[in-house]
Amino acid sequence: MQINEPDESSRFYRLTQNVMAQLAGAQGEGIDVTVSSCLERLGEYFGVDSVSLGGISKSGELMPALYLWGQLPPKETMLAGHPSPGQEMVARFNRDGYFIYNRLEDLDELPQYQEHTRQMGIPAAVFWKHHDKGSWVEGMALGSKNPKIWPDGIVERIGAVGEVLFNALYRRRAEAETERLRQFEQIVAATASEFVHASPDQVDARVEQALQRLCKCVDADLGTLLQWNDSEKSTMKVSHEWDADFVCGPHFRGTVLVDEYPWLATRLRESEPLLIHNPDDFPPEADAERATCRRIGIRSILWAPFVAAHGLQGYIALSTVNRPGAWLENTVPQLGLVGNVLANAIERQRADHKLLQAYAEIRQLKDYLESENLTLREEIKATFDEEELVGKSHAFQTVIHQVEQVARTDSTVLLLSETGTGKSLIARLLHRQSRRKDRPLVTVNCAALPAELIESELFGHEKGAFTGAVDRKIGRFELADGATIFLDEIGDLSAHTQVRLLRVLQEREFERVGGAETVRINVRVIAATNRDLEDMVRQGVFRQDLYYRLNVFPIHVPPLRERRTDILELANFFVEKYSTENHKYVRRISTPAIDMMMSYHWPGNVRELENCIERAILLTADDVVHGHHLPPTLQTAEASSTPMRGTLEETLDRVEREMLIEALKNSRGNKAKAARELGITERLIGLRVRKHRIDPKLYRA
Repeated sequence: MQINEPDESSRFYRLTQNVMAQLAGAQGEGIDVTVSSCLERLGEYFGVDSVSLGGISKSGELMPALYLWGQLPPKETMLAGHPSPGQEMVARFNRDGYFIYNRLEDLDELPQYQEHTRQMGIPAAVFWKHHDKGSWVEGMALGSKNPKIWPDGIVERIGAVGEVLFNALYRRRAEAETERLRQFEQIVAATASEFVHASPDQVDARVEQALQRLCKCVDADLGTLLQWNDSEKSTMKVSHEWDADFVCGPHFRGTVLVDEYPWLATRLRESEPLLIHNPDDFPPEADAERATCRRIGIRSILWAPFVAAHGLQGYIALSTVNRPGAWLENTVPQLGLVGNVLANAIERQRADHKLLQAYAEIRQLKDYLESENLTLREEIKATFDEEELVGKSHAFQTVIHQVEQVARTDSTVLLLSETGTGKSLIARLLHRQSRRKDRPLVTVNCAALPAELIESELFGHEKGAFTGAVDRKIGRFELADGATIFLDEIGDLSAHTQVRLLRVLQEREFERVGGAETVRINVRVIAATNRDLEDMVRQGVFRQDLYYRLNVFPIHVPPLRERRTDILELANFFVEKYSTENHKYVRRISTPAIDMMMSYHWPGNVRELENCIERAILLTADDVVHGHHLPPTLQTAEASSTPMRGTLEETLDRVEREMLIEALKNSRGNKAKAARELGITERLIGLRVRKHRIDPKLYRA
């Protein structure tokens, strides 16, 4: 078909004038609408199926079109076309300034591009080059779904219109850039003010939000904040990162650049901006960087340096994924300012965290010292003196030997005995002879604490854990870390507390009441009970597994009735102790009183004996503890297990003999003094002494 040149030239001239007139008055988004309308009129004028303004990379891959009109495959299909147009086609297009073909057979010399057009369904097209952009070529393209013979001068004609369209496009870009830059500056200002009153817990989230806003403003898909870890710039770490949903990150947060990306770390030490338009722009020695960009799909990256107030330098890196970056001009200094704000906020956060940590440590130390002070005061009240461990009986010396065997180990010891046998003294002896003797012995009487408070006392609690928990409390186990804890009356623990105690014995760890932090301890445990734990296990009131954990080294402390040979020695010890305490001079215990004590069955054991002697010291008016100074329970035959036997005369003789001996002891064998004490004459006492065959000389010492 022959085209009338004058008519066609006139028509095309009018079309061009009309396009120019429409674009001259367009502003902002109106330019986009007008350009799209002009592309449609061009398509109708040339009788084609598609018209586009866009670019193609010199590596041979399609780039997203700037403007599209016509019946084209979906954008995703165009960008993911296989195979891509190929480098040979792009090189010829860039060299000649145009590229044109009428049918697929014209592309036999470019098989990759031929296959590309076949898949795209464009057997005829004409390309006009507007500008070489370095890594890509920018221009306009007309495409037909059927073979087409293009008229002469087609390239010049579309070039004339293309110049007009691209000029409008650049004007639109300039306006958009100005608006983006204004928005960017607003974001910078808002970011700077946002961190003024940010708390340490808010900083990380706000840094990522700032990166997100920056990325959306400059049309980036990935934002990363990098900081040098030291002033020598030996290592740089990615501290924060934001990515668009389709990037599926994070990819770099926590990365140490000097280890994983040595080339990049070296370049960034220069503290200069760095722009990579394409992974192929990386030098050969940057294999790791290039491989990572290709794996993630990063197309271009802009690194902008900053200097924080604390002196450490860093970078903000913005990246695009699967598309080139349209970076704003003059944004590097602004990005540096944002980086400075973010880095200072992070540094303040670190400083605040250090202060809070230091405050927490001081508070914890204060709580610990208060608790330890309380424990030490309790220790002072229960001052331990090994001389209190009185007794030479075989049963008692067996206990002392067992203590010596186990004291230097960290094994758990279980003291089994009746009430009042001195289990606490044995526990203190164990601690005094252990490797932990330089630390206090922490004592807990499990029977003296209410069930609802025993866990708080043992394991501590957090502030607000329960009503009345106005502050954190350090528990006895935590206080005993590195030392020894003595759990007296262990058989009185509730079932729930038994479970928690079992975990401490097994794992050496626990949580405070109301807390989630696991506290690990190194504690030696000594337990004591006056109850039959084996019987309690059979009854189901004491956990069997806990019993086995406690019963590692059991020590049976004998009751006083099983060590009667120690009674007199213990009694004399308590006489001396309470005489000193009460500022009295008491020399000895009378024979009748001794007989009473030796005959008594002592259900309260050593504690009962101690109480009896203390009472006697308070009652005595001279330097001797007499039988009538002892409690009534020891003065009755029933209580002392010594029922009276014999006739009245025999009983009177026995009492008379005991009184004579007691008087002679008090007078050190002086019959005259003894007679005055008994209220009889010296002659009468002489007769009585001879009657009972008593030798006064034996009592002169």
